[in-house]
Amino acid sequence: MNEPLRWGILGTGRIARKFAGQLRQTNRAALIAVGSRSRESARHFAEELGVRAAYASYAALVADPQIDAVYVSVPNALHCRWATAALDAGKHVLCEKPLAADAAEAEAMFAAAEAAGRVLVEAFMYRCHPAVERILHMVHEGAVGRLKLIRTHFTFNRPDDEADVRYQPQLAGGSLMDVGCYCVHFARALAAAEPIAVHAFAQLHRSGVDEYAAGTLQFDGGVLSNFTCGMTVEADRTTFICGSDGYLSVNNPWISDGTFHLFKADGRETIVQKATLAPHALEAERFAAVVQDGAPAFVSKVDSLGNMKVLDELRRQVGLLPSKGASGRSE
Repeated sequence: MNEPLRWGILGTGRIARKFAGQLRQTNRAALIAVGSRSRESARHFAEELGVRAAYASYAALVADPQIDAVYVSVPNALHCRWATAALDAGKHVLCEKPLAADAAEAEAMFAAAEAAGRVLVEAFMYRCHPAVERILHMVHEGAVGRLKLIRTHFTFNRPDDEADVRYQPQLAGGSLMDVGCYCVHFARALAAAEPIAVHAFAQLHRSGVDEYAAGTLQFDGGVLSNFTCGMTVEADRTTFICGSDGYLSVNNPWISDGTFHLFKADGRETIVQKATLAPHALEAERFAAVVQDGAPAFVSKVDSLGNMKVLDELRRQVGLLPSKGASGRSE
């Protein structure tokens, strides 16, 4: 049996803490170090979660020869720099979503992974849940008939604080990047295709990021998807996947409780597909399988690049990235 992957975590925020706490549920991971730009933050994180080493810089963690894999949980605009640094140092990398600040950075990250001979996977943890895997299988096998409409929602109500990285345009914040990326990702997976057209509208925050947004994706074959996302909006997170013969209702697929419903003309079926581990532990196990067993990545290079390209276009349309000229180049 393989030894556990020895993990280092870059960043000490809320998601990093969840990842660190849930790693204890799997015997395929061992957390040995955390890195922060603040010595005090790293020390508190290490003491709270029982981590062996606390580094006062990201560079020091990346240089630790005892680390096999790095979980990158820093602001979006720093993903490319520090994931690339970890890959160049011989580490495998699990990088929080969205993978990068734009598609060009994502391309550079995968080039670095290939040059280093290391694994790079985007951390869309929801894709590791067995309920989500079953939903995708059912839809692709025709459980709702011919797929026609997808409606996804991911909003939350966070304090309006410009000190929060999500409200900082220079760090690639905003609702499309923070949670809209999930909606786009799931719709593309359900349609099993890239959209042929996308449209977006957004309410911009005074800081310059999108505070909440709505969008549509059009796929070949008559599949349409709409989504809403936001950082200051109270709403449910139900996804509806609708076809010619019925529809699926999924309450919060992003953090699934393992239960969803299939509605058809003859009634409703409740389907239960529970997970045996917490979401980040599932993700760590799947990542270990990619690194140690040669399993396919649960989010592939093609998938990550496709998602970033859609996000780039959505953000262009709401004025967050430069528009493209007639040549196709950004102006």
